Amino acid sequence: MRKTHYLVCDMKRAFLSGNFILAVAGTFVTLLFIAKTQVRFPRDVLYIYDGITMTRMALLVLIFGAIPYGVCFCEDFEHKYVYISVIRGDIKRYTWSKVLTVFISAFTAVAVGKLLFFVVMRLEYPWVLPDNSYYQSLLADVQFGSIIRYSPILFFVEGVIRESLLGGVLAVCTAYGSLFFKNRLFVYTFPVMIYYFWINYIELWLKLPGQATICYIFGSFYRVWGREWLDFLYAFAVGILLAGLAGILMCRKITEEIWRE
Repeated sequence: MRKTHYLVCDMKRAFLSGNFILAVAGTFVTLLFIAKTQVRFPRDVLYIYDGITMTRMALLVLIFGAIPYGVCFCEDFEHKYVYISVIRGDIKRYTWSKVLTVFISAFTAVAVGKLLFFVVMRLEYPWVLPDNSYYQSLLADVQFGSIIRYSPILFFVEGVIRESLLGGVLAVCTAYGSLFFKNRLFVYTFPVMIYYFWINYIELWLKLPGQATICYIFGSFYRVWGREWLDFLYAFAVGILLAGLAGILMCRKITEEIWRE
């Protein structure tokens, strides 16, 4: 099997399926539902989205990142496809193809769903009202160039990318967890479980600083280093690092599973 076959096949399975459409639609509908039912006195898009992020229902969006391909190992082991794939190629290429596909499909699904939500909200509300002092304070310390200081669109796009990186990381962690628990419905709850456990226990127990806090790293309304471009690159680097670590653990676990058989 050629090196590219793993990735091509996995990408087709992830993107050319109803699961990907469901993930995008689920993200969009969930955000829209929260905006219409949980946010009081909506004024502009920024105010609405800030209100959404403060609700617990917003955690549901994390689940949709795992829908496109987060349970790929459940399917492969159930149908014994993993053994055929490894025989034709090798475990490392098989595993890293899964990691890339899970991460990219989750990132894309969450990002597209959120962008659709912003577009729909923009049809009804302005991006930000001139008297929205909160928006001005958010960008007061931005050092990403003068254009983003006066462009709420770029602010939203940058925030969507950072938040979608978290969706990708949690989806990869979900795929790793699926190697231990084969129940698909249970596996779909992993993103929320991982996120909730980390922010409510790990971060509190270890008293982690803002630079190691998920909300600060991947959140639109937080600043880690005080400069937009540095926060963006930091979130990207942390996302890739965490997904890579999960990939290494996956490779070891799959090797154990194959040898056990």
